[in-house]
Amino acid sequence: MPHPNRPSSPLEAALLRRHWLALAAGASLSACGGGGTTDEGAAPTSHPLGVATGGTGRVRSFLSAAVTATTPLVVGGITLDTRNAVLTDGDDAPLREQQLAPGMTARVLAGSIVGGTAPAVTITVDTQVAGPASWLDSRTLLVFGQRVSVGSSTVRGPGAAGAPPDVQVWGQLDPVAGRILATRLSARAANTAPMLRGLLTAVDRSTGWLQIGPLVARATNPSAIPAGLAEGAVARLTLGAPLPDGSWELIEARDDALRPPDGVQAELEGHVTQFSNARQFSLDGVPVDASRAQIEGLAQLQLGAAVEVHGSMRQGVLVATEVSAQAAEPLELAGSISALDAGSQTFLLHGWQLRWDATTRFSNGNSAGLRVGRQVAVRARRKPGSAALLATQISLG
Repeated sequence: MPHPNRPSSPLEAALLRRHWLALAAGASLSACGGGGTTDEGAAPTSHPLGVATGGTGRVRSFLSAAVTATTPLVVGGITLDTRNAVLTDGDDAPLREQQLAPGMTARVLAGSIVGGTAPAVTITVDTQVAGPASWLDSRTLLVFGQRVSVGSSTVRGPGAAGAPPDVQVWGQLDPVAGRILATRLSARAANTAPMLRGLLTAVDRSTGWLQIGPLVARATNPSAIPAGLAEGAVARLTLGAPLPDGSWELIEARDDALRPPDGVQAELEGHVTQFSNARQFSLDGVPVDASRAQIEGLAQLQLGAAVEVHGSMRQGVLVATEVSAQAAEPLELAGSISALDAGSQTFLLHGWQLRWDATTRFSNGNSAGLRVGRQVAVRARRKPGSAALLATQISLG
């Protein structure tokens, strides 16, 4: 979901902190670096998201982070031996190591990490979003309606000077705040299809459409939406051409949650993106089974809550032994209203639909003062089962 462009906010600080995850069984990521911003608006250069030891075969470590060097290849502060590695992009097409560049984000399965070095088994390098772009302000790009935070440490690739009309963005996804912290930005290559990785806010299989934030993607064949994809899942969409109604053609959709491999002990931190009950929920798209876990902060465990989970991966599910939850932070938006439906008590702000009701608090006026073009500042929260945000407070400008 959207969040204001305030890189120095407590939410961003918490986001940066939560990407530092410990290695189990004595391995360490203390050399990874880049765990926070060095100045306001700076994008992270390295975010280890999930590393664990154990498992079977050659795979003993899992890492998702930015490339910080290429000769040799360094991802998240870990130097990788790539002699026997398989390199692919997000479409599973083969890559050459010479195609990698600083700031690109990679998911790595590797052997044991010893002295900051590990033999890579597979390396997948993928963008977070690629498509038409416009600048919302000097530090924020809008791509398919998604906010991209561009900081002083964001690596600028070919064609990224100025305001390119079509971009590729590598970075870290904040699925609950609905934004991307850019680690690399370049003009979109001619052979790169429009794509987006994000949190599904609505799915309708009967008509073959789904939604990530303001973006609506429609499939000619409803079977293009896999049966397992549901609201709250982290998905990767491959898009075609824009459609007359403002939506985009959906070519392919797939689950793309950041999951450590099965058989490893893992420690993950993130936000609840799907919630059935306190024992069955998803953490940034990763299913969690907490049926036998010790839970701290049970009353705070709900949709959007910040959660830390310890456990082990089994058949794509994190089977938790310990869960710690904190209340969700409110989301904040500011700008001018682009559309308004007083009958349904909804309006659009930066492409996001917001709803007000009897619980919404108004300042500097009331709901009668809402109109297209009016400047507003809004605090809101996600509403389960709805793509709209529920405004808890609206201040009229």
